[in-house]
Amino acid sequence: MKVKKQEKSAGSLRRLPPFSALRAFEATGRRGNLIHAAEELYVTHGAISKQVKALEEALGVTLTRRAGRGIELTSKGRWLIPYLTKAFDDIDAALRSVSSEAFEGDMVIACMPGLTNAWLIPRLPSFMDQYPNVSITVLPTTQFNNYDADIEIRYGRPEWPNRNITMLRQLNVFPVCSPRLMNGTHPVRRIDDLFKHTLIDEPGGSHWREFFVSQGKDPSKVTRTLRFQDFTHCITAAREGVGVAMGDDLTMESDLTAGRLIRPLLAQISRQSLAYYLLTAPDQPLTAAMRAFIDWLTIEIQRKDRN
Repeated sequence: MKVKKQEKSAGSLRRLPPFSALRAFEATGRRGNLIHAAEELYVTHGAISKQVKALEEALGVTLTRRAGRGIELTSKGRWLIPYLTKAFDDIDAALRSVSSEAFEGDMVIACMPGLTNAWLIPRLPSFMDQYPNVSITVLPTTQFNNYDADIEIRYGRPEWPNRNITMLRQLNVFPVCSPRLMNGTHPVRRIDDLFKHTLIDEPGGSHWREFFVSQGKDPSKVTRTLRFQDFTHCITAAREGVGVAMGDDLTMESDLTAGRLIRPLLAQISRQSLAYYLLTAPDQPLTAAMRAFIDWLTIEIQRKDRN
């Protein structure tokens, strides 16, 4: 009797490259750097490079190419990265959901008000859904000395004493304004047009001064300024069309996507010496809930072009 051969259903056999190679390439593409990927995965720079090469050989395509002393993604590499990142995020979320009951307790987080309002609050529900037994208190870092926070998120240079410090993300900084301002009597088409507007900044005006110097312009030509101690007030004023503020590619994501603010110019500066950092006390043991939050925060804050 002849047995009819059973057809394979779609997806019944997955011919996937080694998991380690996929993970190495995804980390490299997401972090944009072999060294940072190696630090994230706790392996050597050479090991990451070898795994990426193995993935290219397995797929028969070129995913990366040399760019100076580093590497950059090819068009196929850029196309593949979002799919891998989503797949790893889904695996991570599923595993966390399975074991979420083991994570419980209270946690105090100190975060800069601007980042809390514009970025952290919209994303906290995803963490709380994964860890329903974890309670969080968020305090402003401006009052950190008055509270005992478990985890701090700060912006600046890594010069805080008696803290374990981990860099979360560097920023690109650029002018932002209300769309209404661009439809007014003095639309911003070039750098010099900025001098016709009220320039909004924090006390000291360092953001605008640094920007103009980077563009070869004289900061002393600024005639009107409005300064607030709180960064959130700067952005609120910009939304209301009061003037032009300096924003960044992290806290401005939602405003730019929704059209509340726009970038009138392509010019920007990269803050190599300034970044967002995660701080913990060196003598404080990390609870399971704290580790879960740190892992979640690190992934979320390094993920670009997502709201």
